[in-house]
Amino acid sequence: MMELLRQWLTGVTCAAIIVALADSLMAGGTVRKIGRLAGGLLLLAAVVKPVLEVDLAVLSSSSIHLEAEAVPAAEEAGLDMMKSIIGEETGAYILDKAEELGISCQEVQVTCAVEENGVPYPASVVMRGDMTQEEQALLSRWIEADLAIPAERQTYESGGEEE
Repeated sequence: MMELLRQWLTGVTCAAIIVALADSLMAGGTVRKIGRLAGGLLLLAAVVKPVLEVDLAVLSSSSIHLEAEAVPAAEEAGLDMMKSIIGEETGAYILDKAEELGISCQEVQVTCAVEENGVPYPASVVMRGDMTQEEQALLSRWIEADLAIPAERQTYESGGEEE
């Protein structure tokens, strides 16, 4: 890369020296104006030549392959992050609501799934704490109504045992 840059700068410098030398040797008037125009075009050609020699087909196809390989991994990582955030935020929301209802709930674990359109949503919940059957039923109804997690996908555990 550095060699290409060195060659390009050498070519531009040589073209500038030739144009300047020709300009100083030319007679004034119309001939000088035409000579300056030709010299300017020569200098422009020396500056732009490396850009014109680039094989854009090779360059674009290689970058497309790299981008195509990176996109699924990035999408998967983003989806996992979204599922994690949604799970954590939903769990905190449930804990706050349980506290508001006066229910003793120590831990909430929300599992997220992904809809067909690629949007993650809270799919199931596991709650741990010393809750009575009435408190479980109250919390279960609230979760079903507010978060659309059906009672079949709600698990209540007390002291490490499933109820």
